[in-house]
Amino acid sequence: MSKVTDALEEARSDAQALHRKLATAKDHAAIRANARVVAAEAVVLAHSVKALLDSQHADAKHHLHDAASALESASKEAKEAAGASDAQLKEKSSAMRARVRAAVALLSLAVAAKRAKLVKA
Repeated sequence: MSKVTDALEEARSDAQALHRKLATAKDHAAIRANARVVAAEAVVLAHSVKALLDSQHADAKHHLHDAASALESASKEAKEAAGASDAQLKEKSSAMRARVRAAVALLSLAVAAKRAKLVKA
């Protein structure tokens, strides 16, 4: 397996870890604390995903671009969730989880596209 595929899988694994972190928080204080962490980690992960773009073919590149956008949106949602009122917290938290879940799915598609390209080569 190539280093790029390994990097893609690592990015996907990191996104899955972010999603698990969000899914495990149940009370408002834990959700807010996790939101602050996720906001920072999602931005870092989005930059890592963007760094992988140059080394990809068209299909994987498209998925990576969309995943980076989803992570940036998740970071924005996380920042909003960290400062949200109790009434808004559930809505913001759900939106944040949905963005991270979308990023995981897109990264999985990018890994699959990269593997398909390796098999054809």
